Amino acid sequence: MPCIYLHDPSRFPNYTVALALAGLSVAADPDKADGLLLPGGGDLAPERLGCDSALYLDVDRNRDERELQLCDQFLKQNKPILGICRGAQVLALALGGSLTPHVDGHGGNDDGSDRFHDTRTAGLLTSLYGPCCVVNTHHHQAVAALPEDCAILQVSLDGVVEAFGHRQKPVLAVQWHPERLCGPYARADAADGALIFGWLRSVCGGSL
Repeated sequence: MPCIYLHDPSRFPNYTVALALAGLSVAADPDKADGLLLPGGGDLAPERLGCDSALYLDVDRNRDERELQLCDQFLKQNKPILGICRGAQVLALALGGSLTPHVDGHGGNDDGSDRFHDTRTAGLLTSLYGPCCVVNTHHHQAVAALPEDCAILQVSLDGVVEAFGHRQKPVLAVQWHPERLCGPYARADAADGALIFGWLRSVCGGSL
């Protein structure tokens, strides 16, 4: 069974459940992992984007440093990486892209639940979901400049990048939350998040 490194997995039970549903285990040691999962969470530190710190929420500089180090390690080893929400933003910076500090209309609802919106897809995401699909949204930052050697795989109808992938490396970044759209959380009116974790299993050498 392929194993995925998820830093501090006890903080991310939805992700560990989604990995297990996809037939993936959680590795205790990144050096022995087949792939890396970068989960959602708070904003990266403002100095990494050069913007007003008042725009930033739940900053954890130690986590920033650790996850960027992990990206560097797995990219150099050409091992698969899946970035989700904050994880997509970490990947964007690690690969040389940039972020916009705030976009309107993509945060969660007032009660803390996800919003949902339509998207258009390309490449891998079209093969998984067709040309259009509905996804959840719970973020206020997004990719500004796409990293070199990456391609946009999904955009919202207002033009915000919802997913991108590396053209040569097994790297996928999604701004939405597939772990909240699979297994017991799957919805008939939205994309099946299990397909994203199925992609991770396949690029880590597991069968679909």
